[in-house]
Amino acid sequence: SVAVYDKAFRLASSERQGSTTGELVNLMQVDATKIEMFIPQIHVLWDGMLQIAGYMVVLYFLLGWPCFAGLVTMLVAGPMQVGIMKRLFGYNRFMVEHTDTRVKQTNEALQGIRCVKMYTWEDSFLATIGASRWEELKLLRKVSYLRGFSRAYMGALPGVVAVVSFVVYAVAVPNADIRPSTLFASLVAFNQLRFPLLFYPMALAQYAQAKVSAIRLEAFLGLREIGSSMKEKDAKDNYSRESPDCPTGGISIEKATIYWGDPTVPIIPSSSTHPDSLGGSNHSNKSGRSFSSKKNDKQLIDEEEETPVLTYPHSILRDLSLNVAPGELCAVVGRVGSGKSTLCSAVLNEAVLGDGKVSLNGSVAYASQSPWIMNVTLRDNILFGLPYDKEKYDRVLKACQLTHDLAILENGDLTEIGEKGINLSGGQKQRVSVARAAYSNADIIILDDPQSALDPEVGQKLFDECILDLMKGKTRLLVTNQLQCLKFCDTIIALGHGRVLEQGTYSDLTNAQGGEVQRVLNDLKAYNESTSAADDVSSSETTKKVDEPLVEKSIVDEVSERSVTAKPPVAKEAGNLVTQEERNVGAVKLSVYIKYLKAGGGLSLFIFVYFIFILSSGNELASLAWVSYWTTDTDYSNNSQAFYLGIYGAMAVSLGIITFARSFLLARFGVRASNSLHTNLLRSVLNAPMSFFDTTPTGRIISRFSKDMYAIDQELADQLDFFLMCSINVVVSLGTIVFVTPWFGVVVLPLMIVYIHLLNYFREVSRETKRLESISRSPVYAHFSETLGGLATIRAYGESRRFINDFELKIDGNTRANYCNKTADRWLSVRLELIGSTIAGLSAVFASLVVINGATSGQGSGSNFASLAGLSLTYSIQVTGILNWCVRTFAQLEAAMNSCERVLHYTENIPQEAASSSDALEVDASSGSPPTAESDPSAFAVVASGGKASRVTPVWPEKGTIVLNNLKMKYRSETPLVLKGLNVTIEGGQRIGVVGRTGSGKSSLLLSLLRIVEPTLKEDPAEYEAPITIDGIDVLRLGLKDLRSKLGIIPQNPVLFSGTIRSNIDPFDECSDEQIWNALGKCGMKAAVEVMPDLLLAPIAEYGDNLSQGQRQLLCLGRALLKQCRVLLLDEATSSVDYETDREIQRT
Repeated sequence: SVAVYDKAFRLASSERQGSTTGELVNLMQVDATKIEMFIPQIHVLWDGMLQIAGYMVVLYFLLGWPCFAGLVTMLVAGPMQVGIMKRLFGYNRFMVEHTDTRVKQTNEALQGIRCVKMYTWEDSFLATIGASRWEELKLLRKVSYLRGFSRAYMGALPGVVAVVSFVVYAVAVPNADIRPSTLFASLVAFNQLRFPLLFYPMALAQYAQAKVSAIRLEAFLGLREIGSSMKEKDAKDNYSRESPDCPTGGISIEKATIYWGDPTVPIIPSSSTHPDSLGGSNHSNKSGRSFSSKKNDKQLIDEEEETPVLTYPHSILRDLSLNVAPGELCAVVGRVGSGKSTLCSAVLNEAVLGDGKVSLNGSVAYASQSPWIMNVTLRDNILFGLPYDKEKYDRVLKACQLTHDLAILENGDLTEIGEKGINLSGGQKQRVSVARAAYSNADIIILDDPQSALDPEVGQKLFDECILDLMKGKTRLLVTNQLQCLKFCDTIIALGHGRVLEQGTYSDLTNAQGGEVQRVLNDLKAYNESTSAADDVSSSETTKKVDEPLVEKSIVDEVSERSVTAKPPVAKEAGNLVTQEERNVGAVKLSVYIKYLKAGGGLSLFIFVYFIFILSSGNELASLAWVSYWTTDTDYSNNSQAFYLGIYGAMAVSLGIITFARSFLLARFGVRASNSLHTNLLRSVLNAPMSFFDTTPTGRIISRFSKDMYAIDQELADQLDFFLMCSINVVVSLGTIVFVTPWFGVVVLPLMIVYIHLLNYFREVSRETKRLESISRSPVYAHFSETLGGLATIRAYGESRRFINDFELKIDGNTRANYCNKTADRWLSVRLELIGSTIAGLSAVFASLVVINGATSGQGSGSNFASLAGLSLTYSIQVTGILNWCVRTFAQLEAAMNSCERVLHYTENIPQEAASSSDALEVDASSGSPPTAESDPSAFAVVASGGKASRVTPVWPEKGTIVLNNLKMKYRSETPLVLKGLNVTIEGGQRIGVVGRTGSGKSSLLLSLLRIVEPTLKEDPAEYEAPITIDGIDVLRLGLKDLRSKLGIIPQNPVLFSGTIRSNIDPFDECSDEQIWNALGKCGMKAAVEVMPDLLLAPIAEYGDNLSQGQRQLLCLGRALLKQCRVLLLDEATSSVDYETDREIQRT
């Protein structure tokens, strides 16, 4: 795990784009676990050989050379096991690919859950992830059947070996001794062979899994690291963070060619992506240059062999040369996709440097275009590992305009910030990111469009007081679309068409005739003048039409009131935003086992499977009883030798068949349970409200889908198999001993009391350490997921070592719990060996007493007692290993069931959103206890309106008239109101602008319209009034899918998924290529897509990392244009777009 995390910090950005978070989480969770589980099995492999050799020596002394016939049988059986192992290896290799895909898709859905809900994509993600899960389960079923066959094969092998050895012994050895002392001693040795032979398939299966995982880890650890280039020998010369040629604070780039991907590695065509992934598409005949969906696999392979077409990444910036002197403020401007953010990445060594040289000297701070906010307090986000200096800290807060925001936060700067800054607005996140850079006191500060999400007033103050004043004397590289700031900059760099168009001072560039900067500034001036004139003409009409206060006025007034009446922050005891992870105490409840059995097919099916297990143990008992009967007929007066050997051989074969039947049925049972549990978990999580995701780290949720589902898939059914087998064998063994020597029953009771006491004592330790291990695991993966989102920021600040140390501390905490579990396991093993030895010794003593008592009384012990004593002693010797294995498998079963418990908790106990349809909403409102306004506002509204939900026509809304009636909203029940009674009427067809300071509630208003966050209502049903109506329809009484599918939105933070251009703009193939090209043209992305490899099938990295922020926003705009709704909500839709592109979009 630490190696994966450490590698992630050194991973080049181009390689990171090819490795999704889901894949990396799987490497850390599942693959590392598989290798960890195999390491102890290494000892099984060599220890098993020693055991087999030892038992063969014992058999040689008992049977002589015929025992080697059994050895030959085992050797002949070996190739079958090798074949099984190879198949297991192949199946596991393909299965982990589907697991990666599933976890990647789940992670992307969770990371973009707000977008998923806005676009009503829950059902589509359910189908997509379900398809990957189905492919995974098909292979899991094959793996389970193979492992079951392997267990049956190796389980029956000792019996077959015994039959072969006895046949050779009886036929080839003259006057063969078939006394009980010989046969039962031999049987004990053969049965002891069962354990190494039983564990060999397990060890080999784990080896197959570990080998796949090791290959995957090796491939990941071999990926190119940051700082390396196409020419590895020149890597260090191409980039230098501490160049002696540069003055402190200087930046120098000489004739650099910059790529996002390695130009020596061809791009994998998107047409080869998994058909069930979001990157797949049925509309592929026109989307790409050379892909045809109508050819079969063989034709495609033949075509690839004949005419291979390789596409390589093209350069983003070419022949780039610039110098930024120490202390300068250098502005970088250009259109969307011109390479502004790429330039910042090149300075930070995050892009691939082809030719040329990048040099800088001094410490670096970085405020990225998409601010990276950690799940810590606001103060810790700003300090970023530096000591707290109050005077300096206060200056930074004031310059970054955060003082007002601290006043309205519950605990001021000690307020916990949720994952990805979930409880901050977009503008607040950007200012926190800038404050972090300002507080760092770095020599070089790189600011990538820090004003994009800020209102003009706050943006100007941030520029004047922070960038110009507080950061004065620092070298500042400022990417901006705010052209009014250019006159305050020392130098300006204009990018376009992959190169520097212009470079110089403001006066030089504005006086340069025909220059790019002069042209853009003149266009902006003319546009502003025309807009101002239009506003003057329409102002009087607008005043007459609007009777109610403007939306922006009410919001701004609210903020003003809050800033005046804000109180000093008071720390609350339970003020944490992120909830503590649930931890059950005590034994896993019986209800959890029952729910698992029901998920697998029901109690009746499980009872049938259990009956097969009893049949298997009965068959084993019958085999030993038959040998006992055989030894009473030493001269074969009752039956022939062939008869005894034939029946014994048949029983050995039937044992193998029954063992396979029980393993097959239980594997089928386990796969069905896995499928049911995963489906219910996924549906429950996707239907959870946003408040759940605000307070629950993504890593904690992903842990359920990755590690816990792995335990259910791979461990739970196996441990249940072993426990059922062992528990029945314990009962059969003790019952046989008591039957032969009844006095042993007196001793069984105290032995069982000690045994159960040890079992319960161990279970408590094992269970709780497993729970602690599960709970301590979630912060590990939450930290990992969070870190992956901010790698560029962490590396820029040079804080990699601190984060690695924090991660190692979390790993240590997780390992401690695991180590305690293993230690307890060894503690138990010693005590159970002692109990088993006691049982074997007492069994022998009581058998001897029966013989002695019979001899002294003159009655004899009976001719059959020697055979029965052999049967008893055989079981008593076996019981040592069975007792040990029974307790350990039960403890491991309970530990694996803890994963089932955690999955069921998310399936049954997390809150759920309102019903997706109006019909389901009416059912919910009428079933169970009456809903409250706080717990279920939607059902409450239906009850308050006579139990009738709203119904809409397919063309609703026809006009788009929106009425807000005393709209109140808060994000969670314990938080203050964000919207405090909005009363607004918006006529259909109007274009309404909502303005206000950052954090004033603009985005919150749009979230309320979509019911991402439900309105706050009064608890009295009689006082209910619809807070939001659209075309006269109470949206609170609509199903969520019915509502959200009719509204379009372009969110403030654009969300893209790994896949292709097409899959991101039309994820589920609802539009033709012509419609998509038309939408791309309207949103200004057509030209950029036309130069991409594969056109619409051009690959998009996870989160759209290979596109600029502006391009991501434009794609989201294209997504909304395809929807063609009457109500379109735009939340800062062009905040990261340059002026010219913005103007074109407004025309659209």
